[in-house]
Amino acid sequence: MTPSGEQYEVKTKDGKKLTVREARSDADYYAAYPVILQLIPDLDMQTYAQRVFVARATGYRMFMAEIDEDVVGVIGIVHNHNLHDGFVTYIEQVVVDEEYRGLGYGSMLVDFAEKRAREEGCDQVELDVDDGEGQTEEFYLRNGYKISGKYLYKDLNE
Repeated sequence: MTPSGEQYEVKTKDGKKLTVREARSDADYYAAYPVILQLIPDLDMQTYAQRVFVARATGYRMFMAEIDEDVVGVIGIVHNHNLHDGFVTYIEQVVVDEEYRGLGYGSMLVDFAEKRAREEGCDQVELDVDDGEGQTEEFYLRNGYKISGKYLYKDLNE
């Protein structure tokens, strides 16, 4: 896929055509919602719509992986300039519909994000993984990622 918005297509291990394209309309975001719910089960539609609206205004981009018009996965990315690492792509989330897990689609989405980052001049791809998500961490390690530091946060509502 190129920065101009063309579709990224790849053959899957089982011979199907996986198409990755940017979500650009409300209908696209609506179609992606059931897949996002598998990652964030308590996310109601109104909150999702509000968060998507604000995130898009601040550089967030969602890409949908489709097979025969079925959304089988979603990846969200944000480009960021920072002093520490330069121009980076941050992977916000990768989620593959539970019906399609274990078929390599998650790796294909990560590969897509890496190619996209290179095309757009990014120096690095970054992400974080929650504690207790051993399988998720192993997935990224298998895909060439390295562990660096710890992610800290403070809940200001507690």
